[in-house]
This record gives sequence, C-alpha cells and structure tokens, in this order.
Amino acid sequence: MSRNETPSSRVVHNSDTFCIERKYEGGQAIISKVLVDIQGLSYLYNEYNILRTFLSECEAARGAIRKGRIDGKLATFLEWAEGDSLEEWLQQNPHPASYEGEIEDLMNRVNIAQAIAQAVSQVHEKGVVHNDLTPGNIIIDLERGAASCRIKLIDFAHAEKIDDANMADGVNVQVNSDLTGLGYVCNDLFLGGSDRKAPESIVALVADLLQLTNRAYTSSEDANLDLKQMLDLPEMFLVDRSTEDMSRDLNLLPGKMYGRDKERAVLIDAYRRIRDKPGDSPEVILISGDSGTGKSSLVNELRWEVEANGGYFISGKFDHLRRVQPYTALITACGQLCDLILEMHPSTVEELRSAIKEAVGDQGRVLTDLIPSLVKVIGEQPKVDDASGIDAHNRLVFLFRGFVRSISKASTLVVMSLIDLQWADGASLHLIRMLVTDSANHSFIFIGVYQQDNGVSFNTHPAALALGEVRKRNDNITDIKMGNLPIQDVHRFVSDELGMQIRFIRSLTNVVYEKTSGNMFFVIQVLLYLRNERLLCFDHDACAWEWDEHLIRAKISRFDNVRDLVANKILKCSANMQNILSVAATIGSYFDEDTVTLATKDGESVWFPSRQILSFRKKEVLAIIHACVREGFVRTTKTEHKYKFVHDSIQEAAFSLLSLEESRRLHLHIGLLAFEKAREDKTETLLFFAVDQLNKGSQLIERQQRKIELVNLNLRAAQKAIKSSAFGPATEYLETGIELLCDGDWKDNSHDHHWESEYNLSLELFTSLVECLYCTGQLDQIEELVKEIFQNAYSFPDKQRAHLCLSKCLTGLGRLDEAIDVAFNGLAQVGEKFPRSVTTKAVVIDLLRTKFVLAGKSDKDLGSLPPMKNEEKLIAMKIMSDIGPTLFFSRPEYVPLLVFRLVRLSLKFGSCNETANALAAYGLILGSGLGQYKSGYRFGQLALTLARRDKTREWLAYVYMLVYSSINHWVMHIENTIEPLRYSQSIGMETGAVEFACYSACAISIHSFVKGELLSPLEHEMQMFSKQMIEYSIEVPQGVLAPLHQCVLNLMGHSEDPLKLTGEVMNEDMQIALMKEQSNKHAELGIYMNVVWLAYLFGDYTRAGEFVDKLVEESEVGSQAEELLKTFYCGLTCFALAKDTNDRKWRKLAMKDLKKIKKWSKLSPFNCLQKLLLLKAEAAVLGRRYSKAEKYYYDAIKFSQKHGFLNDEAIAHERLGMFHAERNNDKAAFDQLSSATELYKKWGAHAKVEHIKKKIRNSGVRNK
Repeated sequence: MSRNETPSSRVVHNSDTFCIERKYEGGQAIISKVLVDIQGLSYLYNEYNILRTFLSECEAARGAIRKGRIDGKLATFLEWAEGDSLEEWLQQNPHPASYEGEIEDLMNRVNIAQAIAQAVSQVHEKGVVHNDLTPGNIIIDLERGAASCRIKLIDFAHAEKIDDANMADGVNVQVNSDLTGLGYVCNDLFLGGSDRKAPESIVALVADLLQLTNRAYTSSEDANLDLKQMLDLPEMFLVDRSTEDMSRDLNLLPGKMYGRDKERAVLIDAYRRIRDKPGDSPEVILISGDSGTGKSSLVNELRWEVEANGGYFISGKFDHLRRVQPYTALITACGQLCDLILEMHPSTVEELRSAIKEAVGDQGRVLTDLIPSLVKVIGEQPKVDDASGIDAHNRLVFLFRGFVRSISKASTLVVMSLIDLQWADGASLHLIRMLVTDSANHSFIFIGVYQQDNGVSFNTHPAALALGEVRKRNDNITDIKMGNLPIQDVHRFVSDELGMQIRFIRSLTNVVYEKTSGNMFFVIQVLLYLRNERLLCFDHDACAWEWDEHLIRAKISRFDNVRDLVANKILKCSANMQNILSVAATIGSYFDEDTVTLATKDGESVWFPSRQILSFRKKEVLAIIHACVREGFVRTTKTEHKYKFVHDSIQEAAFSLLSLEESRRLHLHIGLLAFEKAREDKTETLLFFAVDQLNKGSQLIERQQRKIELVNLNLRAAQKAIKSSAFGPATEYLETGIELLCDGDWKDNSHDHHWESEYNLSLELFTSLVECLYCTGQLDQIEELVKEIFQNAYSFPDKQRAHLCLSKCLTGLGRLDEAIDVAFNGLAQVGEKFPRSVTTKAVVIDLLRTKFVLAGKSDKDLGSLPPMKNEEKLIAMKIMSDIGPTLFFSRPEYVPLLVFRLVRLSLKFGSCNETANALAAYGLILGSGLGQYKSGYRFGQLALTLARRDKTREWLAYVYMLVYSSINHWVMHIENTIEPLRYSQSIGMETGAVEFACYSACAISIHSFVKGELLSPLEHEMQMFSKQMIEYSIEVPQGVLAPLHQCVLNLMGHSEDPLKLTGEVMNEDMQIALMKEQSNKHAELGIYMNVVWLAYLFGDYTRAGEFVDKLVEESEVGSQAEELLKTFYCGLTCFALAKDTNDRKWRKLAMKDLKKIKKWSKLSPFNCLQKLLLLKAEAAVLGRRYSKAEKYYYDAIKFSQKHGFLNDEAIAHERLGMFHAERNNDKAAFDQLSSATELYKKWGAHAKVEHIKKKIRNSGVRNK
C-alpha cells in the first residue's frame, strides 16, 4: 500500500467474501471491492450506502464512487486511502519496554491515538457508528509526521445509523461498541496486552474506554479531548506526578491563553504583514471587548514576537481615576521606549540619538518637558520660544510624530499598545489620531484596547469619535472583538488548572459558567473564591479535587458581579490590608510605594482638620503591599517600587469599600499631602495628581479661603496642561475652577460676585477657558463666555485675548464678515478705526500718507526701530495681523489700508513681532499691486532681515511665505523661490504655525507647476500637502490647493473629462458653491483660473472664454505666481477667440494681457520672456504677419529651453505646429507637434499627449 508503487492494479486483500483490488482511473488510485460470496451482499451495499449517504463529506472516511460489476460480479468502487494500516505500523514499531526516557515515542503514539479518536468522533457526528474498529481498519498517513498524521477509517460493512431511540440518561449506548473498539486499539497502541509500564493517564484512558471502571467514557469526543490535553500538557498528564504536586495551590497557568487562537492569529498576522511589507501608513489594531475578556493578555502575546524580531514593544494604560491628567499612558509608553533605547549597544544608541535630534531640531525641549526620560537619550535641550493655542498644539504634534518616526526608521518596528482608551483624555486621543494617520511613518504599529462595557458608544464617546476619524484616514486597520469564552474553553481551562480531565470537571465548570458566562477574569476569581472558602478541595486519598456543585451554586448566587466577589475577598483580609488597598485604589490603577506611604502619613490636614488618617511606617506599607502581591490583588511592574492592580475590577472593588464621604475625605487628604510634597520638593511633577485628588474631595471644603486656594491650583494645573498643548484636560481644570469660584453655574447671575472679589482670578479663568475651547474646536460655547468677559472686564486690554478668540472662532465657523466686524470693533476701542467702506481714493490717500512717513528712511533706519511699548498699539498690531488673512479672502479691498496702518504704527511707536509681517505685506502691495517691483523687493528683503534678527521663528514662516511666494519671483527665477518656500513650510510645521506652513505648501505647488516641474512627483508632493491640511484641519489652503491638484491629475490622465475639474480631489460645481458659501474669493478665482488653463490646453476656447469673463469681473487673482500664469493663459485664450470670432473685445483683452507680461519681462525675463514671445506670435498671427509670428514662435521655444520651462516649451511647439498646419506645411507641422508630444510626455501630461495625437489625426498632418 505504499504511495510510491507503480500505477498498476494489484490485489490488496482477498477473502472468501470479498476481493479488494487497487486500480487506477484517470491517473487516480481507487479500490474495487468485488463480491465473491453472495452472503456478503448486504455488507457490500451497507458500506456503500453508509459512505454515500452519511459520510460523503466526512474526512475520516473514504468516499464511495459508484456501484458496478467486474467480470460479471457485483462490485463497489471506493477512494484509495494513502498510508499504512495501524496493524502494519504496530508490527513495524514495537513497543518500548518502558516509556520512561522514551518521551518521543510516547508522544508519537499519543498523536496517533488522538487523530484516531478525532476520526471516530467525526464519524459519530455524522450519525454513524462503525461497529468494527480494529487496527486493520484504520489507515494512518504519517507523511507529515505523527503530530500531523491523517486517519481514514475503512470497512464500514457493519456500520449503522445512530438511532436516538438508544439514548439512556442522556447517553447513546449504541456508540459503546466503538468506544470499546477504540479502547482495544489504544491498548494495542500503548500497552500491547502486557504489563508494560505506561503513564497513569494512559492506563486510565484504556480502562475507561473498555468500560472497566465507573468512569467509563460516554463519547468518543471526550476521549479526543483528553488525548489533546495530554499533548498540550505532557508534563501534567504524561508524567506520573506525586500527590503533593497534584494538590498544589491554583497557579492559574501564567502565560497560557484559552480559546483565543483565532484572535491571536489575526494579531500576529497584522504584525507580520507590516513587518514584512510596510504599507503607506501605520498599522492600527483595535481590540475591544468587555472587562475581563483577556484583551491585555492577548496584547502581551504579541510582545514576545516583537522583541524576538528586534522591535520595540511599549505600552501604557489610561486610568479612570486620572482621566483629567493629560498624556499619562503616552508618557509611560514613551518612557519605556527611552529605557529600551538606552539598553541597546552604544553604537545603536548614538544612531538613534542622532536620528531623534535631527527630527526635533532645536525644538527638543517641547518633548523633554513632556517626556522626562527623553533627556537621558538626547540630553538637556535649549529653551524654546513660547507658542500659544493651536500653534503650540500643532508644534507638539509635529515633533511627536517626528520623534516616533525617527526611531521607527532608524531601527525596526515600534509597536505601541495603549490600554483602556475609553478613559483617555482628549489631548491624548488627538495625539494618537495624528500618530496613526502619519503617512510618512511606515514602521509603526498602534494597538488600541478599549472596553465596550464602560460607555464607549460609537455615536457619542470621545474615544469612539477619535477612532471614527482614524477609520476615515487610515485603511490599515484590523479589528479584533473579544467576547466571553464558550463553555468548552472554560472546561479546558479548569481541567488544566486542576490537572483533571475534562469529563471529570464538567459538573464544576457548568456551575462556574452559569455565573460567569465565560468571562475569564470572573472565572478565575470564582475559582479562587471556591478554594479560599474550601468549597474546592483536594482529596489526597482519591488523588483528585472534589466539590459539591449544589453547595457551590448556592454560595456564589449571592454575588451579582465580579466586583462584589472580589470585594468579599478583600473584606476577609486584615484591616491593614484593606486600608492600604483602598488608599492604592484611590491613587489609581498604578501606584508606587512612596505615594502610598505619603498618603498614609499621620497628622491633621489644615484644610480638613477633623479627618484623621491611619498611619503606617514605610516598612509596614511595603510588607502589606508585598502581601497584596501574594494574594493576587496587585503585581509588580518593570519600574522598581511601582505596582499595578491585576485588574480594574480589583481596583474598583477596593475603592468600593469606602463610602462616598470616606472616599472624598481620603481624596482630600491624599491631594493635600501630595501638594505639600510637591511644594517641599519645589517641583510640579505631582501637581496634576494633587489637584485631581483635591477636586474629588472639594465638596467637603467649607472655608471660602480654601476654595479660592483650590481654584488657583486648578488654574495652575490648567496652565501647565496648556503648556503641553493638553487643551482638553486644561478645559476641565478651568471649568472646575470656575464652578468652585461661582459656587455652581456661572450663568446664574446671583453667583457673579466673584468678579468683584476675585477679578484677576475670574478674568484669567474665563479667558483661558475661551482659548482652550477654541483650541479644542468647541466653538459653540465661546460666544456666551466672551459676552460674560466683555460685561465684567474693566478695559479693552483685559478683553483682548477673549476678543481675538472670538474673531478666530467666527472665522472657524465660516462667519468671516462677523469676524471682521468684531476685529474692527476691537481696533476702534484702541484708537484704530477703519472706514465702513473702501474707495480707490481712500486707498491712494492712505498710500501717500504711508510713503510720506517712509520718505528718507534708509534700510538701516527701518532695521533699528526701537521696540514698541504702547500697550494699545501692541494690541492693535496683533489684531490687524490676525485678521489679515480673513480680510484677504473676504474683503480684499481692506488689505491695503490694513497694511499701511501696520507700517505707520511701526514707524511711529516702534517695532514688534508684527513689524516684519507688515513690511513684507507692504512690499507685496508695491510689487504686485502697483508694479513697483524693485521697491517691493526692497521691503521684502528688509522684512526677512528683521525676522531673522529678532529670531521670531513663528513669524519667520509667515515672512518667508509672503516674500518668496508673492514678491521675489518678480525679480528672480521662480525656481529659486521653491527651496526658501520649503524652508518656510518646514519652519511653520516645526513651530506650530501650520496655517502658514500650508500656505507655503500651496506656493510650492503653484511655483513648481509654473516652472514646469514633472507632474508625477509634483502630484505626489501635493497629495502629501493635502493630507497635512486635512490632518491639521486647515481648510482655507485646502480650497486653494484643490483646484491645482485636480488640474494636475487631469493633465496626467486621471479624470474622466480633462476639461472638468472633477475627480479624485474635488467636484468643480460643488467646490465653487462651497467657496462662495465660505466667502473664499481667492480659492473661487483659483478654480476659474485652472478651468481656463485646462480649457485652453484642450482646445475648448469657448469654455475658456466663459471663465475669462469671470476673472475679468474681479480684481487680480492675488499676489502669487498664479497671476502670471493667469495672465498668460487668459491672453492665449483671448487671442484664440479673437481669431475665431473677430470680436474686438477679445483682441482688446488679449493686448492688455500682452502689455502686462511685457512689463514683467523687463524685470523677470527668465520667468516671462518666453511667455511674452508666444503671446507676440499669437498677436502676429492675428495681424497676419506670418513671418514675424514664425520667428516669435521659434524664439519662444529657444528661451523656454534656456530658462528651463518644459511646459512653456511644449506649448510653443504645439502652437507652432498648428501654425504650420494652418498654412498646409504638413512636414513642419508634424515635426513640431511630435516635439510637443514628447515634451508633454516628459512633463507627465499624458492626457495632453493623447489630445495632440488626436489633433494630428484629425488635421490630416503627415510626416512627408
């Protein structure tokens, strides 16, 4: 029966009843079973019918193919079963004299026995009993080894359909024949009928199968499970153990998981997927489930895999008792990362140190203040400029991303696991979201674990909303949902734990399962309770555990949940242990020896003198904590002297021992001692902890003076949180402070006396709250708070911060006109009024006034202005600078007046941070607005000098953006503006000035497009810029970039209609409507420009003309390089329409555009000359000066090449080709259009390539 025999027929069995022969059909081995004696007919057809009817899909039986005849004799044809019979295998593999020292042989036999038992169980599941189980009727295939052997049961001649009528006491006695047969098979396999010594469990298995004991098997599946258990735990079941070992205390088999093979496989596969082939963004694994289902244990399964592959596995846990404290879990995880780095080889540490320093630049102090452990890696960092509000938050996000990215790149994978996301603060959730949507980090895995039974609703909970945002922006997400275990896994767990086989512990497990529903933590606690109550005991005489399921059911019925069960256990501990556990639970899920010792310090509180706390010496505290570890309440951590509760339920149970008043008193006491400790140490490391504790006990504070002290502490905590950009937690501290200050709701007018008694405190609390609400996007609450401040503030300087926030809030809500009105109102209050409307005359007069005060001022004079000290004018400069971008997009006619005012105030009162911006904007107006490009360049350079001199990095991004996007390209090659703009974008991201960084990104994209940079890398960069804008919620630049991005995609051929700005990035009609709704005129006109470009390039001059009309109706598009491109393409369009329609309107508009570019060419020939020459060529064609036109075309080509404008060169070749085609010069036309095709192809404009090819076909141009 060897698989290697040649494919010829042979007899494999011959008897008086049947002749069985191996045959081949279609290259496949089969057997024919030929009836020799008619008395075997019923057996022949019984086997065939059983196989065909009941076992056709059973892997343990071979298939029945057909009935037939051979040489006139009845026969059946069956599938061939590869392998040897067990009978043959036993002859070839005799038993050892003893299994001692023959563990490999024993394991092989157990593997074979388990596979046989599983095969029998499969047959029984199909409703069939074999009735003739012998070693000769079992085929074993050991090609893949004993651990993976395959079994086929043969000869079903005596098989029967199982009849439910044979049930007795819930057991079908019809299967007993197979169980007995299995017993004889196992006896032959292990014992061979001799007195050979075998493990007790094997001897018992054989005896119980042979029905020789009162523990007889009732199903083949039980035998299968018992054998599986022997294979999984050979040290427990295949080695004879002593009574002492069998009666050991429950140790809960640390490190072993039950029933989670599928979840573990999904987790490991997700890790290996990104390890082996990184994607385009971090991998996200979300594990959810009820408390106690083993989520944290599952995560730990991955730890070993990561560390074995040289990766970094770090973790942190959010605490429901410390929810207000920002970044707790992230700080813990990053601290672990720093410790892991320091454990590496010195050369690796140096490599990572360099990578981190390069990523954070000179802003590293922002991260070391947040993650103290980072100092040990990169050293002390220099002080950084303060940033406020959203800029501070954006800076932190940028640096944190860079930090994680630098390690992920410089080493292997970083895997960060954060437990209990449902308790995470808002700042942490936002930072997590930005980490996992960082498309530049391909070597980072985030594992988020959260409980579904703690209020995580996918509609309202902050964690759920954050995860929802992640799902929108990252496709690499794996969800793992953890439910309770099915009863068979609980059977297996209890069986392994007690060292007893499953069939013996079912009565116990059934009772436990009834109470726990398979919640693993609850199961463990119930078992511990039963052991402690001696309801589960070891019988030394019987060498087995025993119990009374009826008594157990009665005892555990009084506990509604696991917390009650654990609380009951704690109540049976000593009073001292109860006290220490309650104190530890009040501190949080993590605690250290010093904090517990501090919290149990004797003495009266000056805040609450009536409260006395039990006192323990440190030595006593340590002894009790170690006892708690032994009892299984807490466990040690990797950090020395630090502990954590084994499970949240234990912490909750310990805390539940306190009454509400007792918990408040304890919170108050711990908070006060922590604050006093922080004051003694002159550090604020315990500030958040102390304030949280005091707030939880604040209802017991009666003296107003003490309340005010706590209000001040909340303000300090909020300010510290703001410093680390944790605006969500800061909001909670501020709201708590206001509630304490007002004795309730601040909206209740009867509580506004605090404005008189605590004016400065009230002003700072309310103003800071407004700023935090703005930074967290809770804009709907700001107006009412600002109104409260305006009603009670003494002066406008006191209102200024709230005023700025209100203006920004209205801008954020899209209410641009209201935002401008608010800003103008504030300016009026500091003596800087603006007119209700703007006329050209007013602008001219204001310009002349500004030029007058600037007259005679040298660069040295302007660069050495004294610092501005007038408080009101400083406020005015700030308001005007902040409202400038909004005016530019909504009321551009006011921009010149605003800029002139900023310049004059600087000259009169001195310079400040905004002076450089004002000079840059003034240079923009002189250049782009008035055509005084050299003067504009002068003021732009002066602005750069001031910004660099004053080292105002947050304004450097703005000044660079303005100068290089709107001024310098008029007097230098546009290519030389791109790198400075990249610097502006980089500085903006580093310092948190993300909005300016995004405007710089728009300018980079526009200048690169004008320059004719290759479209594919440009589109990739634009895609990255677009993602950044979406991630940081910077909407206005998104509106500016989107039309150009879609235009590039259209040119590349990635849209259905190249003429229509509709595709992957935007929908033309919807985007126009949205920009109108948002009053974003600049972006709206940007759409019109891009439509003109595409319509002209693809030959739809009518559509191009329609949008030229829209552009003509408005003032200049803007001060950026697209004004040059707009003028160029509008000019080309108008010349084309003038030629097609003979309408003087188009000729007049075309000549106007030509004159503009002619003027610009004198200053910037490298950017404009080739465009001017091409327009001149079109003008000459219109005037029928054809020889002149041809010369201009060739000159345009020459200077496009010289100045490096690939796109201009392509257009010039195309226009020259069409010029020749119209003159019937086919050879010249073909050559020029072919050149244009090659250039467009090189540029990446594949849609345009196809357009020209079609044009060549339609025009009939030939290369001849």
